[in-house]
Amino acid sequence: MLTETRQKLFQFIQKKGQISPKELAKFMGISPQMIFRHLKKLQNEGKIQKSGNPPFIFYHLPMSAKDWSIQGAIKWAYEQKAPELKQDYYCETRDVFQGRQDRLPKELIRITNNEQISFLLSAVVGEIGNNSFDHNLGNWPDVPGIFFKIDTAEKIIMLADRGQGIFMSLQKIKPEIKSHLEALQIAFTEIISGRTPEHRGNGLKFVKRVIEENNLKLKFYSGDAKCVIEKGETKFLKTDKPINGTLAVIEF
Repeated sequence: MLTETRQKLFQFIQKKGQISPKELAKFMGISPQMIFRHLKKLQNEGKIQKSGNPPFIFYHLPMSAKDWSIQGAIKWAYEQKAPELKQDYYCETRDVFQGRQDRLPKELIRITNNEQISFLLSAVVGEIGNNSFDHNLGNWPDVPGIFFKIDTAEKIIMLADRGQGIFMSLQKIKPEIKSHLEALQIAFTEIISGRTPEHRGNGLKFVKRVIEENNLKLKFYSGDAKCVIEKGETKFLKTDKPINGTLAVIEF
């Protein structure tokens, strides 16, 4: 049975999704030593899990390794204030991103043992990442750059930015667009570009084709809409919570 303090602690972790011991101590108004004592008991009862390595320790509800892996990208995209990122996952400039992408095919070949898929995945990553820089050049709302992480164990690639999103980008050249959902559908199915004055727009169509034809999986979020490609099928759906910029999760 939970004590009143542990119940309050548990409910706060439920609300936040994941949180650091420092944040918990501040919220509860008790010493870090007491916080760790309560957290240990909640862990022993199977109600929460501990993840990460010092100084990046977080507590959260029990989740699969795959769910935990994407939490960093989700926080980067959804939090009102950009959270601190490990340098390994942050590409502040296109040059940093390009350097990491150049090393990606070799890493993917080691995991998949499939050279063709590895180069196609790298091209997809390049298209999504470069789109973030192209469409937000000089117009980043708060923090420039992108979150970029590869989980080799779970075979997941994550990219996220805190930019303008697809809707605002496309509306500049197609003002009749009325919603994030409509903008996302157009971005993945029509030849149009928000990169004025260029007349390109094959990027996300290429991404869609590669994912569909190679039995890969993609979830791409922008605003209050998402594109889900799985088992060769593509769906466009509304989401309950709007996102800052874009978030892409690729499973291979």
